[in-house]
Amino acid sequence: MNVNDFLTRSRVPIRLACITIADWPITISLWYVYMEEKFFCATQKNAMILKYLSNNSKCGFEVAGDLPPYRGVRGWGYAKLDGTRGSEILHILIKKYLKDEKTQLTDFLLRRSKDEVAIEIKPLSIFHYDYSNRMNGIKVNTNM
Repeated sequence: MNVNDFLTRSRVPIRLACITIADWPITISLWYVYMEEKFFCATQKNAMILKYLSNNSKCGFEVAGDLPPYRGVRGWGYAKLDGTRGSEILHILIKKYLKDEKTQLTDFLLRRSKDEVAIEIKPLSIFHYDYSNRMNGIKVNTNM
């Protein structure tokens, strides 16, 4: 599977790594959509990740499941914040992750949509990995 197909079909969150204001690394999981060869996320305007990315736009990312066989996409790039596209991106994310179903979560997110800020991540380096062949036959314990 190529990178575009994987990122378009995947419904796991993106793990976004950045540097805090205190100069420590942190990883935050966010819903994402991959389009225009960029990742787009949305979060509330008071979210700490926006402060971190405003301070230092360099970031790392990974989109991958948690269970073997391990496969996914990772890389690094720059994040740009866009207060004008937050609501638009949120609606796309709701369609992707919640399938436009009417749920309490959908209602909650939409009530707050005017305060959403879009995070646009432009990858500088991106690569796909797949350890399926070397992990063939490994049984997964889901009782963790």
